[in-house]
Amino acid sequence: MKPEQDYRVADFMTRDVLKVTLETTAKNCAEVMAAEHVSSALVTENNALLGIVTEKDLSRKIVAKGLDPNKIRVKDIMATDVVTVGPEVSLYDAMLKLNKKKIKHLPVVNDGVIVGIITTMEILRLQPSYMELLASPTNRES
Repeated sequence: MKPEQDYRVADFMTRDVLKVTLETTAKNCAEVMAAEHVSSALVTENNALLGIVTEKDLSRKIVAKGLDPNKIRVKDIMATDVVTVGPEVSLYDAMLKLNKKKIKHLPVVNDGVIVGIITTMEILRLQPSYMELLASPTNRES
């Protein structure tokens, strides 16, 4: 087993990433996410990352507002300021980035190509000691 500081995102990321298009309906996106047991979908075009849709987006931007998910496209609810990480970044640094940006999903991109995704929950499952990063006020933005 590698020392903790040697763990890299590439060693633990999910390589089979759920991708949807800009025109995918929110309902279809939610159905596919549920079927695949994932909490996010990457919005892509020609394998270029354009955005991300999470369960939080679906619940807050559609369900909570009483909108029809058959009429809403993911392009209307996706986050476009997607934070990414490279595959050679340490799990610790990835967790710091997730915590600092207050996000839970981190697409993994190598030379502009989506190669995977890693989440806060996956990192905590692998390294429970990183839980203190989430609780530490020194690592949070004001």
